[in-house]
Amino acid sequence: MNDKPVVLFIDDDSFMLKALLRAVLRLRPGWQYFLCQDAQHWPSALPPGLMPDLVISDFLMPDLNGDMVLSQVMALYPQSVRVLMTGDTTEEVVSSVSVQAHFVLSKPFSEHDLQDLCGCIDRLRLLHLPEDLRRKLGTGDNLPVLPALIQQLRQALTAPEPDFDRIVDLIAHEPVIAARLMQLANSAFLGYSRATHSLSEALMRLGLRLVEAIVTLMAVEQSVGSQQQGGEHRHLSERAFQLAGTVRQLAQAALLSADQQDVLYVSALLSALGPLSKLQLLAGGGPAVPATIHGVGSDSVMTVYLLTMWGYPAELCDLELAMCSQGQTPDPADLRPFILFIARQYQLGCSRDYLLQIARLVAHPGLQQALKQLPPPGGSA
Repeated sequence: MNDKPVVLFIDDDSFMLKALLRAVLRLRPGWQYFLCQDAQHWPSALPPGLMPDLVISDFLMPDLNGDMVLSQVMALYPQSVRVLMTGDTTEEVVSSVSVQAHFVLSKPFSEHDLQDLCGCIDRLRLLHLPEDLRRKLGTGDNLPVLPALIQQLRQALTAPEPDFDRIVDLIAHEPVIAARLMQLANSAFLGYSRATHSLSEALMRLGLRLVEAIVTLMAVEQSVGSQQQGGEHRHLSERAFQLAGTVRQLAQAALLSADQQDVLYVSALLSALGPLSKLQLLAGGGPAVPATIHGVGSDSVMTVYLLTMWGYPAELCDLELAMCSQGQTPDPADLRPFILFIARQYQLGCSRDYLLQIARLVAHPGLQQALKQLPPPGGSA
C-alpha cells in the first residue's frame, strides 16, 4: 500500500481537472494527485509501479467513454475505488455502470461529494485488507453489487421533491420484499395497536431509513441465493433480523430516541452483508477469507467494506466495528456499541450467568432489567 493515497483524475476538459484538483487539495493536501486528459492513454499518467487508490473519470469523452476507462481500471487495478463523473444520473446510466463504477458523481459536483469519497478511501485503508483479497473483491461479480432497487430508491429519495408514490411502486414490484416489510410494520416492536394492509402506510410506519436497510439485505440475500446451492443465505438473513429485533428491544429498554433505535436496528440488520458477501465469494471460486483480519472478525471487515463501497454513512461502519470488538466488552456507559455487542453475544449463545454479570455493569435500570429478562440464550440454562 502506498504511504499516501494516490488519486487519478481523467477528463478531456482541462478546466474540470483543475477544479477537481483545487477542491481535493483543500480537503486532503497531503495526498498524491495525477491528471490525465487523454483517456486512451490514461495508464501513462501514473508513474511505473504506482497503484491509484481512487480513479475518477468523466463519462462522455471524445475518444473513450468513462465506463470503458473504468473497465480498463478494474482489469489493471482492481483494488482501486472507481468513480464515474457525469451530468446524466438517470436510472439507465447508473444501472449500466454498476460493475465498473463504485460511485457515480453527479456534475456539477460539490465539495461534500468529494469529502465523502475521501472519507471512503480513509476507511478502506484502515481495514488493512490483504492485497490478494482486495484485488479479488474489486474484480467483476465477486461481490454483490448495490441492488438496482436500492439505486432507484436512493434516486427517488434524493430528488428535490421525493416521490413517495414512486417509492411504494418500486417496492410493490418486489412481492417477497413487500411482504416482509408488511410483516415488520405490523410487528409488536413498532407498538401499533391496529394492523395495516396498506404498503404505503407500512413504509411510513417503518420509516425510509429502515426500509432502505431491509430492502438492501433482502435484495442481497436473493442475489447471493441465485448463485449458490442450499439455504445458508436465508439463514444469514434471518439471523440478522433476529439480531436486529433483540437490539431494538434493548434500545427501547434503554430509552434511546427513536432515531437512535433505528440506527442500531439498521446496523444490526446490515451486519449480514459481510457473511453474505463471503458466501458469494466462495461460491464463485474466490479465495477463502480468514476468520480475522488484523484482529477484527472478517465478517465485520467485509460488512464495513461493502457499506463503504455502497456509500453508507461512516457511523454505520463504526458501529459494526464496535459490535465485533475482539475479547473486550464496550463501555456500558456508551450505550449504542454496548447494546450491539451484547445482542451479538446473546445471539452467539452466551451463558445466562454472563448476561446477569453484564446486567450488573449497567447503570440504566430499564436496560438492566431487560438484560435479566432475556430468554435463556440458545436454550441454555
